Amino acid sequence: MCHRCYDEFQPQLKKFKVNDIDAMYLFNYDQTIQKHLYQFKGCADIELSQVFLEYFTDYLRLKYRGFAVIPAPSSKEGDEQRGFNHVVEIFSHLRLPMIRCVHKTKNIKQADLTAKERENVQKILTIDDIDLTGKKILIVDDVYTTGSTIRSMIKLIQSKNPKQIKALVMSKTMDLDDQNRPN
Repeated sequence: MCHRCYDEFQPQLKKFKVNDIDAMYLFNYDQTIQKHLYQFKGCADIELSQVFLEYFTDYLRLKYRGFAVIPAPSSKEGDEQRGFNHVVEIFSHLRLPMIRCVHKTKNIKQADLTAKERENVQKILTIDDIDLTGKKILIVDDVYTTGSTIRSMIKLIQSKNPKQIKALVMSKTMDLDDQNRPN
């Protein structure tokens, strides 16, 4: 992707907190990201997976060196329909060890839920019987809206005694705090 086209994505690379966990997002979730994410996920255009992290890959690889990636789970039906897990595909370009240990117990698409219903996502997430003691964990997701998925994952992963947890999301919806924060 050329720099001019990539500039349409309006890279942010901003830090924020989820509870007490350090997190970072790469882009605001706007119409451009929404359009490309739909083409990637909705149209099963797997070639787009590398576009989202393309200009950040080397930086992120260094920043999260020594971390293992735990991707946010997606709908099993959606994964089967498109032939891939979109979160895994986006973040596999970091070439960090990936542990797919968090799963949905029901095939519910978060996009179909209200903000209030999303707060209950913790009821449909489980974690494998896995030992994460002493590991540095990077939780990854494509879109951060209410934060309920990341918060639920943090809770599950903390129960496995990791050394450290951080979060990285490809895009984040703008909230009032973001709009009032100086760049």
